[in-house]
Amino acid sequence: MLITQIRVTNFRGWDDLDLRPRGHAVVIGEPRAGRSDLITALTRVLNPSSTRMQPTTGDIHQDMSSGTQVMAEYAEVQVTLAELPADVELEADGALEPLLPDGTVDESGAANPGAPLGLRLAYRVSYDAATDSPDHRVFYPVASDPTLNKYVRVPTAVRELLPVVFLGASRPLQLRAEGVLRRLVTDHDSVNATAALQTLEADLAVAASTMSASAAIQAVLDAVLTQDGPARRIGDSPVTAADVQFLPEDGSLAGLLRAVQPVLRLDQAGPLPLASHGSTTAAALSAAEALLLCSAIPGALVIGDDVGEGLDGPTTEHLTGALRQASSQVVLTTRRADAVRAFETNEVVRLTRHTGTRLVHQVSPPVDRKEASVHRHLQGQLMPALTATTLAVSEGRHDLSAFSAADRRQIATVLPLAAHGVRLISADSGPGGGTSQIPLVASLAKQLGYRVVAIVDGDPAKYAAAALTQIEAACDVVVRLPTSVAVERAILIGATVAHIRAAASVFPTFGQPDPTLGQSDNDVAAAVTQLLHKKGLHEQFFTALVDETGVLPPVMESALANVANCSSPTYSGTSRIDLVDPTTTP
Repeated sequence: MLITQIRVTNFRGWDDLDLRPRGHAVVIGEPRAGRSDLITALTRVLNPSSTRMQPTTGDIHQDMSSGTQVMAEYAEVQVTLAELPADVELEADGALEPLLPDGTVDESGAANPGAPLGLRLAYRVSYDAATDSPDHRVFYPVASDPTLNKYVRVPTAVRELLPVVFLGASRPLQLRAEGVLRRLVTDHDSVNATAALQTLEADLAVAASTMSASAAIQAVLDAVLTQDGPARRIGDSPVTAADVQFLPEDGSLAGLLRAVQPVLRLDQAGPLPLASHGSTTAAALSAAEALLLCSAIPGALVIGDDVGEGLDGPTTEHLTGALRQASSQVVLTTRRADAVRAFETNEVVRLTRHTGTRLVHQVSPPVDRKEASVHRHLQGQLMPALTATTLAVSEGRHDLSAFSAADRRQIATVLPLAAHGVRLISADSGPGGGTSQIPLVASLAKQLGYRVVAIVDGDPAKYAAAALTQIEAACDVVVRLPTSVAVERAILIGATVAHIRAAASVFPTFGQPDPTLGQSDNDVAAAVTQLLHKKGLHEQFFTALVDETGVLPPVMESALANVANCSSPTYSGTSRIDLVDPTTTP
């Protein structure tokens, strides 16, 4: 079974959403961009227990655009399902609708007779002013008319037939009725599972009776209940130890199972309660339960929020990849780049919240080898920046290392780029980077909703004019180093010859000769620039130079300040910022 369309209207932070998953979907995005709201919306529609809970007006969108909080009339979530199991088709026969090739419902009235059939389900919550209370329902849109208050409700039996697995944050290894382990055990062998639980209940009763019959317990109970004490007034007749039983908290097997908690023996620690083993152990066991449950349900649709929280990187990647393989479709949200690695580029859905408006972004499949090469950035550099709002793209790896080092060494009173929601990356997707790669990387990043700022060298105009035009067209802002200044030269500006010579002593540590030895003072800068250009070591030399001077190179500092300034979506300045060399400016 597959979700082919999700329509959300006035639900929580979403005033409008039309999401069409391309098979599997891993949802990433900026903070407060709506990842959890999306999963909650799906849960309201597909989870059979959703309408057993009290509805809440918290699900209805609150509009603040007028300066006053105004609640919408209703919130609604529509989900279109395709490739339905046979039992679902049979049970919901009268509500099936023809689908278009893109998976949306054909509402033209002239659908192809051979069109595949799908099922639309909708959840609506509204506020009734007359009763001062919210009301909610799950219904078939095709047979309902909310404007006339006419709803054909979806029977609970239909939703219970849907092969949907919800990944929750519940504790693992729970035999309580709502535990995943309990469901797995029951599904595996319901007869023997029931018998085992009944045996536990009977054994507990026997054990409790035996304990109660202990002479020590009987004596103390009788002392507490003696007629001469305060307890003599609790009954109409004398109460003795024989009237006292010991049972689970609420007297039921369910109460007992809530109290029974797993104890694990791991390594040399001995048997310890699960909670004592830390969050990683619990998260790993929950992941294992989820995977087993998914594998046990043919055609499962898996829905989960914040997948990978509490897990290490490799386990996160393994879990998401295994879920993807074991299910017909997964719809997962995550803040972990490791989870995204298990998905194809076109399965990534990124949510943004620019100037208060939530938007959804998906990457178009690459059309040629060049685009396919650039798409490697999705895994290599864009995904670690999945919660950032702005990407600062430098020409290559050496530029990235230098600007990253400068960002880390800024004075305490200057916020780093991360504080502005900025992530530094390079345009090097394998061919070596350079200005020709920046537009391709920027285009991919823009498809995912990032704001993009390019940091480029100040190459002579006769060489860089065409490339610069393409970069400016692809990016939101371009920060350009001073004329004829590349990053190697930018590092040196402001430093004395003595400082450069002292810092150059770091090169032999990394297997390179000191290029300043034997050079005249006039040739020192050129010699260092040439070595950096050929051999790299930008970060190492930069760090040594800052240690010598005690300050950041002014051009590097200016570049970072301008990137921070133009990173906000509200920035309204020039789209190209040309930096100047302070040592040559009158």
